[in-house]
Amino acid sequence: MRTIVIIGLIGLVVSLFTVGSYYALFRYRTFPPAADQPVETLDVPYMERNVELNERGAEDPVWQQVPGKTLVLTPQVTAIPWGKASVPEVTVAAFHNGERIFFRLHWRDATENREVGPDTFTDACAVMLPLVEEPQPNTIMMGFLEGANIWAWKAARDAQVWGRERATAPAPPERPYTDYYYPLEEREVFPIARESVASAVEDLIARGVGTLTPRAHQRVQGRGFWKEGTWTVVLTRALATHEVGEATLPVGKTRAVAFAVWDGAKGDRGARKSITEWVRLRLWPIEIPAGAAGK
Repeated sequence: MRTIVIIGLIGLVVSLFTVGSYYALFRYRTFPPAADQPVETLDVPYMERNVELNERGAEDPVWQQVPGKTLVLTPQVTAIPWGKASVPEVTVAAFHNGERIFFRLHWRDATENREVGPDTFTDACAVMLPLVEEPQPNTIMMGFLEGANIWAWKAARDAQVWGRERATAPAPPERPYTDYYYPLEEREVFPIARESVASAVEDLIARGVGTLTPRAHQRVQGRGFWKEGTWTVVLTRALATHEVGEATLPVGKTRAVAFAVWDGAKGDRGARKSITEWVRLRLWPIEIPAGAAGK
């Protein structure tokens, strides 16, 4: 009888492990997606336009002319702390003017979180561009060994750089705080004063979990606006690259890109985030009219 019970318990453990592994690896796609699984394409048309980093730029009519894409977000479960289903989707649009590329990320968030502190976390988003032309589908988490260039916008950093002219929440007090550095828990620090920053976006390099490093020259700019339960964030960088570790964005070519969103009010921070799969980023040649994108 005792032997039967032991065998039964072992069988139960094996079954639970099998079901859990399947759910984690395939439901959340930490393994390569199935061959018949569609891959989204984000068209980046050429537009003779420039967008200012202000609220007018975030709502510029140009964003109604480019083919945006609503992408499904799923919890990150590759590295601890695993994510939760905090943000279900993000809408992304992009265009280039031959010299610069502009991204606009738009997602629902009931609260505006621009502070970091003990048990207080900031809203955030990021764009991840692989450093190789054809990344493996199972290397999405921080690019793994193939490497990735990450543009990480944080609402708390945004408040430092741009001030609080459009924020509805009170200004955060100057005090020691935690979880300021993106994105891993072991990198938390408790400085007395915040460092002086020139951009609301950190330009980073990663070659796997725990390897995130700021680039020597920060060339990505961005700004975010929260209004009526929605974040709108605009990010921009010159198309030309100058250094190793800076993602190439060749006009007329297709590259991979992935996106991530954090909801600070729901405890998102570091690796606890909602992410997309790889998306095809198709930069249209200058001679292709914007209306041809997506055809």
